Amino acid sequence: MTPDKLILLVEDNMVNQKIAMRQLQKLGYRADAVTNGREAVDALERIPYDIVLMDCQMPVMDGYEATAEIRRREGQAAHTIIVAMTANALRGDREKCIAAGMDDYIPKPVKSEDLLEILDRVVAGSTTKESFHRVEEEDSAPVNMDRLHEVMGEELVEILDIYLRQTSENLQKLAAAIEAGDACEVELIAHNCAGTSANCGIVAVLQALRELERMGREGSLDGAAALGRQVLSEFQRVEVFLRANLSLTAV
Repeated sequence: MTPDKLILLVEDNMVNQKIAMRQLQKLGYRADAVTNGREAVDALERIPYDIVLMDCQMPVMDGYEATAEIRRREGQAAHTIIVAMTANALRGDREKCIAAGMDDYIPKPVKSEDLLEILDRVVAGSTTKESFHRVEEEDSAPVNMDRLHEVMGEELVEILDIYLRQTSENLQKLAAAIEAGDACEVELIAHNCAGTSANCGIVAVLQALRELERMGREGSLDGAAALGRQVLSEFQRVEVFLRANLSLTAV
């Protein structure tokens, strides 16, 4: 891929957006960012972006709806390359991306080398639609420090501050959703928290969050309260670990 290609990043989570923009900039590519599918559709009406990196689950208009609308507006006159960024790895989810009109997909957390490979591939016209899905290695430490430094670099303090504040707020909402028995809200919040945490290398909370996401998706919250308490406990362990290892008074 050549650096003259202009990329539109569509990502509603501010932590994930900052990390992705930083990855693209380090790879030498120009990119703009919007926070939902509606903004993406509007942006493409103004600027002929070469590639859209499209999150799938967003408020206002999700990635599937946005892609369908972009394809409807383009008709046969044009074809913007759209690459899904999804934390889901189920075959049905991947097929849903392709059925919506996306050209390819890449799983979260996105690694810079995978991002570079897929951008090179789609521009070359080799959209094989094969998943880059990786099995994440579990670590006894609550944080994967290599991943943390890789994705945050010199912006570590700023991005971590956003992550910790955002996740703390979301975990309060998650607890309320569990108490209310709102399975859809539990799935949505757990999915969001798991995706952002994995992206940042915060591994301690992932297992419980993904189990809560599964429970919410299946509409059965038996045992969810205990898992919610486990997530909070692991999140507190993450905060202690970061203070000890990064000597950050703000964390």
